[in-house]
Amino acid sequence: MPISNQDLQELAKVSLDEYLRNIPVDQIATERPLLKKLMGGRKMFLGAKQNVIENIRKTYGSNFNWAYGEEAVSFNKRNTTEQAAFPWRRAVDGLYLDYDRLYGAGIKVREGERGAYKLEQNEKVQLLNLLDEQMESLKEGFLQKLDLEMHRDGTQDADAIAGLDVLISTAPNTGVVGGLDAATATYWRNYAKTAISTASIGTLAQEMEAAWRKCIKNGGSPDFILAGGKFIDAYRKEITVTNNANAGSTKTLDAGVGTGVNTGLYFKGVEIIWDPQFEELDALLTPTVQWEKRCYFINTKHMKYRDDDMDIVTPIRPHDVLAMYAMVNLRCALSVNRRNAQAVLAIA
Repeated sequence: MPISNQDLQELAKVSLDEYLRNIPVDQIATERPLLKKLMGGRKMFLGAKQNVIENIRKTYGSNFNWAYGEEAVSFNKRNTTEQAAFPWRRAVDGLYLDYDRLYGAGIKVREGERGAYKLEQNEKVQLLNLLDEQMESLKEGFLQKLDLEMHRDGTQDADAIAGLDVLISTAPNTGVVGGLDAATATYWRNYAKTAISTASIGTLAQEMEAAWRKCIKNGGSPDFILAGGKFIDAYRKEITVTNNANAGSTKTLDAGVGTGVNTGLYFKGVEIIWDPQFEELDALLTPTVQWEKRCYFINTKHMKYRDDDMDIVTPIRPHDVLAMYAMVNLRCALSVNRRNAQAVLAIA
């Protein structure tokens, strides 16, 4: 028996909904650690004309002084706040499944109202299996690209959001971020130290200590450390493992610590997380400062991801194409309200 085109669209929408609806909350695979972390603190985006606005304090404007007796007190007019504007953008992905491909799988699609036809059980199983594969591929592809784009600087497309590479820049004294020029707004600069020598044990740890202090001074301790494989390998050499021998017991030693993207290596009590996307970015962009050599100290209290939740759509097919269409929309933005609470380091 065939299936009506309307029933097919409804089935596709239900399948896509099951795969995607709850993803922004808690169903991100751990091999995308940046996306997982940001979505863990996700804020609902309720709409804005063009930008997500972050209100920031650029100075206290203090007029502190000493006075005694009848000495006059001076007063000043204070301008202590500024606004950073981060444009939101719409991420989209879609697929189509032509009726001839379905027919080749034993599913015949006919024009008709919902309920006009009823599939046999074996046909239903074949259709669901085919749709599951399509929806799984759509989901994984969408998330993989969204995660990748969150790392980049936003210059790759006129409609791309600002990502990690510009919000926590390896060249923090230049560029306009959120509408504020870092060349003149000294408070609007993250800490950056690149080309760190690893020739001598201890140098890398000292530079990490300096970066950590800068972050604490400006906004509190970072709560998320993200790094590439080469940086992690260099940091591992900084650590000396001491084993107290006991001749009366059998011992086993394992040079590998951690599991998955969790390295089992810590700095200041915060675990260093390996980000597999760094390898992809190096292959894609060939940047001046390799991603694999980078380490980010991120304070998520001052970095926020916003979206309006997944919008799942099954567009009506064109009059001249026999196919079923499905797509997802997601309006999102990534913003910071304190760049100087963030840091990036990179080894030479």
